[in-house]
Amino acid sequence: MMKSVSAIQLSICVGTRNRPADLIRCLNSLVLLDTIEFEIIVIDDASEIAIADRVLQEIHPSLVSKIQFFRHAQNRGIPATRNELAQRANAPYLFCLDDDAQLLSASSIYAAIQVLETSPEVGAVALSQTNERGELLPGQPAPASYRCYAPTFIGYGSLLRRELFVELGGYREVFAAYYEEPEFCKRMLDRGFYVVYLPDAGIIHHQSPIGRNNLIALRNGCRNKCFAAVYNEPLFMMLLSIPARLLVYSYKHQRYRKQQGIESEFGAGWILAELRRNFSVLWRDRKALKWTTYYKWHKVKRTPAYELVT
Repeated sequence: MMKSVSAIQLSICVGTRNRPADLIRCLNSLVLLDTIEFEIIVIDDASEIAIADRVLQEIHPSLVSKIQFFRHAQNRGIPATRNELAQRANAPYLFCLDDDAQLLSASSIYAAIQVLETSPEVGAVALSQTNERGELLPGQPAPASYRCYAPTFIGYGSLLRRELFVELGGYREVFAAYYEEPEFCKRMLDRGFYVVYLPDAGIIHHQSPIGRNNLIALRNGCRNKCFAAVYNEPLFMMLLSIPARLLVYSYKHQRYRKQQGIESEFGAGWILAELRRNFSVLWRDRKALKWTTYYKWHKVKRTPAYELVT
């Protein structure tokens, strides 16, 4: 019997590109969720070989009726794909999961849902990333070992309020990849909504090398932080932060080139060219956040403890 849309508690949203084996492992782990109603929405962001048929043949039979599969004819990037996933979702909560991640246990998701249901000031829940033994990996949303407020979540595994995400416009699609989550979290904080990090609620993250490039991460990370400054920062802050970011990037870029023994055309001049090329669009959509938001952001980075309301 088909479940009604109103009965769905959770929309599991997965964007994927050129990782069919990772995606199959990811989806098959969802059988652990056996006490809530959920839907699965997958968008293939223009994989070189269409993967839907293979995936539907190899996932657990109990999941087939829950899944909706869509495909982009051209690569649109992670932010645009995740925005579309949210638009297509029917549940009040989005469980955003990378295709190279998988559930460690259902209790992680139930714990995150409980936070959203009992704490109306929480807009997103960040889950920890672990290995297959449940041991925490480097690079967590916050450095704390206790449940706490955090400045951001990370895309490998998080739960968000769908209505709030859509109302705020989701991610900045011009970013293409990197820094979209922190930028969104600052806008969310400006509206009075926080991120809570649950180190005891883990997601296995395999960190597939497919589609990962450290130089692209470095260059796009700096570019997008500069874009975010134009979008969001008070003018005086923006005028100081962009040059500072360019100086830091120049140092990191030069060090990376020396370590890797490579030539690169993506120095600070590339960032400046990207700013010039996109500035009119960035400035048109600019809406400076409050100074108090940046004060709260730095205060939250100290990871104050979060206690579940009962």
